[in-house]
This record gives sequence, C-alpha cells and structure tokens, in this order.
Amino acid sequence: MFTTREFADHHAPRDPRPPRRWFLAAVAAVLVAVVGIVAVAVIRDQTTHPTTSPTPGAVATATPPRELDWKLINGVRLPFGVDGPAQVDGPRAHGYSRTPQGALVAAWQISTRVLTDTRYEQLLGTQVRADLGQQQQVRNAITQTRNLSAEEFEQAFRQPFAFQFVSYTTTFARIYFAVPSNKGGYDFARRAALWDGNDWVYQVDSGLPELPNSTALNGFTTFQEKAQR
Repeated sequence: MFTTREFADHHAPRDPRPPRRWFLAAVAAVLVAVVGIVAVAVIRDQTTHPTTSPTPGAVATATPPRELDWKLINGVRLPFGVDGPAQVDGPRAHGYSRTPQGALVAAWQISTRVLTDTRYEQLLGTQVRADLGQQQQVRNAITQTRNLSAEEFEQAFRQPFAFQFVSYTTTFARIYFAVPSNKGGYDFARRAALWDGNDWVYQVDSGLPELPNSTALNGFTTFQEKAQR
C-alpha cells in the first residue's frame, strides 16, 4: 500500500526521529504507503493520466464495492467481494472487475499484501508498478514492518473506514482511504491502481498530496460490509 514522496522524506538524513517512531507515523497515516517521489513524478503522472473528465462519473466512483467481506490475511483485514479478487494464488490476489470498485479493492489488497506477505518478491514482479528505486523503498518498508511489535503492527494496518476517488478512468485510478487513527479522527492513505491490459495492479507513485489528520470525511464514502446471515 504506497505513494513515494512521504517515504522518501522520512528516509532523508535530515530526519532526526528514531526509525520506529517515524515509521509508525508514516504507517498510521498511509498504511505504510511508500509515497510519490517528487513534483517531477507528479507532473509526469498528471500528463499521462489527466484528472479531468473521470469515467464513468462521480456516481459510480462514490459507490462502495458490492458485498464486501473483510477477511484476516497475514494478520490484516483485507477486502473481498463481487468486484474481486476472484482468485488467490499464493501471495497473489487477482481478478478484479474493470470498474472503480475493482480498482479500489485491488489498490488496497495488493499494497497491503506486499508489506505483510513473506513472498512479497512475487508481488513486486507481477502486481506492483515501480521503478528500481521505488522497489528498494518498498523492501526497506518491509524490513521496518517486520520489526514492529504486535501492538504497533495493529496500529499500522488498520482497516480503512471510507474512501474517495480523486480521479478514475478505465486505465488509471487515484484514491484516498480514510483510516481510523490512534490520535483520533482519520489518517489518509494515498493509493493508485493501473490497468495493465488484463487486471488492476498497484502503482507505487500515485502523485497525490498528503492530507493531514482530520475528524471530517466530507466527500468520502463509507465501506459497506456484506450483511451477516
């Protein structure tokens, strides 16, 4: 789960905070999203994937995934529903509908799995779009994740409460996830999903700016879980 500027900033030598402390702060805010690289990446991404004229429109992107069920995988609750994933092979969860809801589920599923599954290299090679530098940042974040205590891990990988699409086309989506914060209110994780011709994959560089912690969720849509029988 990742966008790269935040992650790069936290790794800069000028950051005086202890590794665990800054890592938990970043994780709580973006669920360990390795966050967008710099303005150059943002400009490139906006040129390739313009945010105007989203498809299929605001109504569709505000609709939560259907019959969503959050299952415990690798110690983390991950979403499963009609929009995917349709199949799980080892660490890979794939088969997402080519809809906003499919992109939404894929972005959260893949970005979380890559940090919490010991077979993460399989995901980096097949379901993650990142250059070599970004891939190494992901590996660094995985190392930090393994050093978390049980309590820290739970705080870092909380189930998101709501979502908001910044943009959506049938080939690219940018999304904010609202995650309950241990500070109160919500932290906001940035994600991007790319259609690779066959399925949605997770793109490390979303180009989205960081949002501050907030108690307000204006413009966000809450997830609706599958009715229990």
